[in-house]
Amino acid sequence: MSEPSPNTESSVQRNVRHYSGIPEVAMFKQRLARSSHDVEAWLGLVNYAKLAGDDALLHETYTDALKQYPSSGQLLASLAELELRRGNLQSAEAVFNSNLFSVPSIELWQCYLNYVLKANVDGQGVVSQPERRATVKQCYKLVLDNVGCDREAGRIWADYIGFLSSGQANAPYEEQQKTELLRETFQAAVAIPHLKVEEIWKNYDVFENRLDRATAKQMLSRTSPSYMTARTALRVMNKHWDTIRRHQPLHAIPVPPEWSSREIDYLEAWKRYLKWEMENPLNINDAGALRRRVVYAYSQACMALRFYPEIWIDFAEYLSSQDQHSDALAKMHSASKVLPSSLAVQFAYAEMAEKHKQPNVCKQVYENVIKLTRADIDSTTARYTRKLDKLEKSLAQIGVKKAAGEDQQDMQDTEAPAETPLVDSDSESDESDGMGDDSGVEDNASDTSGPERNGAAAAMEKAKRRTNARMASIKARMEQDLSGIRELYTLSWIMYLRYTQRSEGIDAVRQLLRRPRSDPPGYLTYHLFVSVARMEYHVAKKPGVAAKLFELYSKIFSDQPAYIVEYMSYLINSGDDTNARALFERFQGTSTGDSGDIWSTFAEFEYNYGDMGSIAKLDKRYIEKFEHESVLTRLAARYSYLDVDTVAVHDFGFPYRKEHRGNVSAVSGHRRYGDAGHDNAGPADVDSSNELAAIGIGSVTGRHLRKDQLLAPVTPKRFVKLNTSALEEYEPVVEDYVQPEPMSASYNSGGGNLSATEARHTTMSPTVPPHSQLLEQGDVLSYVAASVANVDPQSFDSHPLDTEALFDAIMQTRGLGQQQVQSGYRPLAYMPRQAPHGGSLGGPQSRQGRPVGRERLSRSRSRGYSGYDDNHGDRRGFGSTRKSPRRGSGYRQLPYNRSPNGSSGRPPRSGGNGQRRVSRGGYRD
Repeated sequence: MSEPSPNTESSVQRNVRHYSGIPEVAMFKQRLARSSHDVEAWLGLVNYAKLAGDDALLHETYTDALKQYPSSGQLLASLAELELRRGNLQSAEAVFNSNLFSVPSIELWQCYLNYVLKANVDGQGVVSQPERRATVKQCYKLVLDNVGCDREAGRIWADYIGFLSSGQANAPYEEQQKTELLRETFQAAVAIPHLKVEEIWKNYDVFENRLDRATAKQMLSRTSPSYMTARTALRVMNKHWDTIRRHQPLHAIPVPPEWSSREIDYLEAWKRYLKWEMENPLNINDAGALRRRVVYAYSQACMALRFYPEIWIDFAEYLSSQDQHSDALAKMHSASKVLPSSLAVQFAYAEMAEKHKQPNVCKQVYENVIKLTRADIDSTTARYTRKLDKLEKSLAQIGVKKAAGEDQQDMQDTEAPAETPLVDSDSESDESDGMGDDSGVEDNASDTSGPERNGAAAAMEKAKRRTNARMASIKARMEQDLSGIRELYTLSWIMYLRYTQRSEGIDAVRQLLRRPRSDPPGYLTYHLFVSVARMEYHVAKKPGVAAKLFELYSKIFSDQPAYIVEYMSYLINSGDDTNARALFERFQGTSTGDSGDIWSTFAEFEYNYGDMGSIAKLDKRYIEKFEHESVLTRLAARYSYLDVDTVAVHDFGFPYRKEHRGNVSAVSGHRRYGDAGHDNAGPADVDSSNELAAIGIGSVTGRHLRKDQLLAPVTPKRFVKLNTSALEEYEPVVEDYVQPEPMSASYNSGGGNLSATEARHTTMSPTVPPHSQLLEQGDVLSYVAASVANVDPQSFDSHPLDTEALFDAIMQTRGLGQQQVQSGYRPLAYMPRQAPHGGSLGGPQSRQGRPVGRERLSRSRSRGYSGYDDNHGDRRGFGSTRKSPRRGSGYRQLPYNRSPNGSSGRPPRSGGNGQRRVSRGGYRD
């Protein structure tokens, strides 16, 4: 049940157009028009008005916000300060008079105190005149009596003490009165756990010692216990308030809860603080003083948790426990105005009024709740009905267009020559090729109009399917929204009938029942009629009337197994075994998933009170009805009673089987471990590979499916067919290929060095490994080189394959240039192009960190590996910009610059003949 639209929403909507010229204001107004609890929009509007200096907009914002949050002391204090700044003293006083005693806010009381002080000071900023000092003194007492126990009231206590100390005494008795008043104020201030209690205690110590050191010790020792108790309580209070402040919403403005973890923690923090206050941590002996302190704490909680029903109910219950019944009833009345959509608040208010013998209040509360929930159903139904009506009109228009298209096609078919065969467009176009010119033109026209008609028809069908899908989605959302409101409406009537039965009797209930029975179908759930039938049985002691009511409404709610279960339970509990069995036979044929509760309820009845023959027949039918069931599950169900499942636990191990989830069919029959009839329950989660392996064929994540589920046909509406008529033939665009210049490189083919062209077109020697062996070794580069060398360039007619360009591209690729293993066929002395930054553009790289043996090293050396870079003096891999690879690499790599004879341009550092150490602890040749 949604809350009624507050007045601030309509006012915001009226002012959107007024501020449409200001984008920021218009944006905030539109957000508030959509949601009146958008705190960020309220604060953004306030901040914009302050920055712009627009007092009119600021006043309007404060007024609208207070309609939504009337108990916000921060907003009230801000509004009062704005009125005082603008010089509207009467408006400011109106704010004080209407909210000071109903809103226990320290900010609002401080604003009121500042207003009184400013009105009574003289030109020097001092309250000197006796009459004005009396007014200010009275104001301080009023403020401290109402919010003096607040945690942040220490500054007001300190200001009051300073105000009393500044008074001038003209006579000895006036000095004595001033001293006594200051001592009483000090002692009252240090006994309250506020933030300045230690500072005030030090000032009190100085005050007593200044008067008389002899009596100071006695006075301080007398006041010290209450001060120590207050200081200890302040430490605990600070912990509670730190938790509250940590979880409070934005700027402490209350918002309706969405029951997030932060909101729940916020609520629990307040409840812990309230519990601590009720435990009397200050050891207050005066019951009235303790009650005032707890009431103040509850008032603060109701301000902060304005939209939490349980705080209001707890507050009223506390007042009622303190024999403050009128205050409790008034508090619940306030809660009913703040939360009109909360059934908990409304029902608690009605029950409290019933306890205090106020029947008129009770009836008024129930009537208001029923009226409000009924209005919600009407508004929700009307909102969705308007959407559905628009979609139905669009469907009708689509049907009209489709019928018009079909009529036009029929007219064209009747006007066509009689000898024209009724064939499709493809065959018609084929036949038109051998006809005359006139017939050819006519056929071509029909060929062009045919696809257009097909496309239009397909578009209309698509629009129709889309509209139907949207209507189905809207109906689903409508049913989902209405289901919750129906339950609220039904519950309201049930509570009203209960109250009527308690106060006026069963005859009044029968008279009142006529009103909900006249509601349209779908407004109420079956729960109301079950409640009335049971009331007839238990209160009126008329089982016949109850049975007739159950039977009457079984025709209306025959599609709801929950109602049939309630009907069967009533027949069993009333001793009508014959009708219970007849009811079971009548509704046991419901679909498998829906009738599970009916079967389990009747089976429990048979196991407890039936004979062995009927039990055996029922078990046989049970197993045939549900594929999950077996003899074992039926035994476990029979050998149990209430919560005693010894056989199922110890003998059959059902809980452990459920945890294992391997043999689901063995555990799903027992009610406690997964009822057989609950097929609509979600499948159990699978957590390990063993559980996955235990799931058998015909099951989904451990939940076996029935045959009708496994063999269910695929719904064609869920799959969209491709409209091939709208596709066009794809013609690839071939660009002119510019062949790059050949690169000078030499390759080793088992013998001498060959040029690049010769290596690509030379037949491989018998010592070269086959292609498959190259791939098995992982030598991708050698495999590609051998494959390209064997390709015939003339095998491509229109675009010959340029094997040289392909090979150059492959050699310059970084990824393919990495040598994976040593093989018998590899390019060795390939010289890559130089990159602008000094590195290479491509080429083979060595694999880092892989130690090699003496044989591999010698084979690498025999093929011309030098391993040094002429420019940097380090071993470098092709395509790499690193100056030095990881030490210990087993591969010798090619230099960047080679001499024409194939040797390196510089001698190796380790000596002649390319001898050097290849790794730590490696070999030397």
